[in-house]
Amino acid sequence: MITLKKNLLKMREEILKEIDQNVRSGRNIPERDVGDFYDDVDIEKGRQMIHLLGERERQKLNAIDNALEKIADGEYGFCEECGEEINKKRLKVIPFAKYCIRCQSEMERRSTRLQESMEDKLIYKDVSISDVDTSDE
Repeated sequence: MITLKKNLLKMREEILKEIDQNVRSGRNIPERDVGDFYDDVDIEKGRQMIHLLGERERQKLNAIDNALEKIADGEYGFCEECGEEINKKRLKVIPFAKYCIRCQSEMERRSTRLQESMEDKLIYKDVSISDVDTSDE
């Protein structure tokens, strides 16, 4: 348990460094007076990537903090879904894991099905060629 706590604290420190670097690099994206559309797109893409990476890092940091709290409370290593003990090998690989492999897999399957269901609803199935205005041709 001590080794896992040390690993979590080390990971936490590394993530805080990464977040700091992302924030600093985000500040260093230059504003410019001259350029074209493609320059604007490239700059905005860089900003979005920094934000996305920062958000992932914050989520991981939150998961690590939760794991450290569980260690302190004596609740570490148990699946939040089924309450069973999480495999030690899994915790070595992902020391901030909240779920056992079985529950994690089931949650991912449900999430995939939900996403696919939502995508199916967004497909324009009722649009046909005859609905498209071709009067400009």
